[in-house]
Amino acid sequence: MEELSLKTPSKAELIEVIHTVATRGSGVHSDDPIRNVDQYWSKDGELLAEKDIIRDMEVTHGRTKETKVKTADARSVNGEKKIN
Repeated sequence: MEELSLKTPSKAELIEVIHTVATRGSGVHSDDPIRNVDQYWSKDGELLAEKDIIRDMEVTHGRTKETKVKTADARSVNGEKKIN
């Protein structure tokens, strides 16, 4: 994985946005669990940003179930028997 290099911002300003929390997902025992998603909107109604934990995990680490299997395998290799 590539390392992030953080730099000092060249500009910072306080702006007004609308923060909403939307419920998303089809069910607890599915590939699409019910969860809350944070959304940030402009005053003009444009979606600026969204934080969806499940979608973000899939984008960064692949499907959620595959990630859990890989984690369990890594723990077995390290000699740990505890699997979450």
